[in-house]
Amino acid sequence: MLAKILHERTKHYPNKFAKSLGYLDWENQPSYYKEYLAPKIELDYFDINLPYERLYTKNFPFDINLKTIGTLLKNSLAINAIKRLYTSQWEVRVNPSSGNLHPEETYIIFENKITHFNVRDFSLEILGEADKEIIKNGIVVIFGTIPLREAWKYGERALRYCLLDSGHAIASMAFSANLLGFNITKIEHFPFKKLENKTAPNEEEYIENAFVLHNKEFELNIDEFLNTPLNLKALPLAKDSIRWEVVYELFESFEKEEYSPKFINEKITFLPSKFNAEEIIQNRRSALGYIPEFIDKKELLDMLDKTLPRNIPPFNTNAHFNNIDIVMFINRVNGLESGIYYYSRNNLLKHNFTQIEDRLYLIEKGDFSEASKFINCTQDLGKFSSVSFSFVADFERITKNYHYKLTLEEAGMVGHILYLEAEAKGIRGCGIGCFFDDLINNEILDGKLQAVYDFTIGIPLMDERIIKINPKEAKNYIS
Repeated sequence: MLAKILHERTKHYPNKFAKSLGYLDWENQPSYYKEYLAPKIELDYFDINLPYERLYTKNFPFDINLKTIGTLLKNSLAINAIKRLYTSQWEVRVNPSSGNLHPEETYIIFENKITHFNVRDFSLEILGEADKEIIKNGIVVIFGTIPLREAWKYGERALRYCLLDSGHAIASMAFSANLLGFNITKIEHFPFKKLENKTAPNEEEYIENAFVLHNKEFELNIDEFLNTPLNLKALPLAKDSIRWEVVYELFESFEKEEYSPKFINEKITFLPSKFNAEEIIQNRRSALGYIPEFIDKKELLDMLDKTLPRNIPPFNTNAHFNNIDIVMFINRVNGLESGIYYYSRNNLLKHNFTQIEDRLYLIEKGDFSEASKFINCTQDLGKFSSVSFSFVADFERITKNYHYKLTLEEAGMVGHILYLEAEAKGIRGCGIGCFFDDLINNEILDGKLQAVYDFTIGIPLMDERIIKINPKEAKNYIS
């Protein structure tokens, strides 16, 4: 199966990394921002003052209008900070991305309008207007992926990062939608490929996911969408770039299908947070590094509990495959001995590990912080974090390329939960895409599961380079 072959081909080893250019071709870096040559609708938003727990629980539904769409995007996909170092600058978004490269593009259909979210300008670009309403009592949110943005830096391994980033974007959207009281319905069999623009060489975009956000029963008119002419003329993203064919092969192979993931009925509980829900979303950052200090066991268990597949955000998107469990390097947790642990989200692995708590098992005691550093491509994030995670999947359950897509998106969604949960506890997280795959797969799990994403949490070093901005200001900072 293609997905498994390409996953194996894109593994990192201590003496051999997955194939890439080997240097950063700054002259040909693709733009982070897609801009269509189309009329724009400027967006506005409002603030939401709800307690932390309301990220997960039901909320009163808002009316659907341009201001709620702007608020949805403000808390899910918009720019909300600038990071500066000497003459260099990075724009930071609400949703994280591997290397801050953001392969995702977002399209919004509301009423009779088919639009593209211009992140830089915080606006909607009108790509087409139907004669009648395409969607009633809801909006359609569509995610596309431009693999070039990740492949420019990461080469063939970019195929993984694009899917992980999709998972983060889905989760970010799900939490934001929930604060507005919107229900989410995933839609697979709808002709969204009409939006795919593959005319520019090497700038192909693939529509990956689509959802209806609604506050009552919605109506979706497929014929009206099909009959609406689209203006897909866009500014070029790059001058020139090497084409990593395996990345495009994988995206071409994803056939949509109806899939109904399983949910658990376990009651969710919460530790209090000094931050409200919107503060947590807006404060989320990737940790620059960690101070080697301890967190509490109850905080860790509370964070892990939120990753369980309940029918609440972000898993109410139905974009997961029940195929992620977690290996943990416990470096500094009050109440737990240092060692390697296993957290059974989906009961993927039959084992004889020692049970410590519900779903939590001890694999081996000891200080493995140096091992965690080495496994994570010798990054100090693994060593100085309080906990280093490896999200692992059962590849025997993956019998279609689409299952692989759902598995990696689930990993991204779990990572996004940990980002928000860390912020809620006053600490910080950081996703890690660079790790030596088989040191986790074979040395710890005897080849029974495959690592797909690493993550760390801990007491962060403060990043003094951050300047907070609101999304409407972003265009004033970007050259």
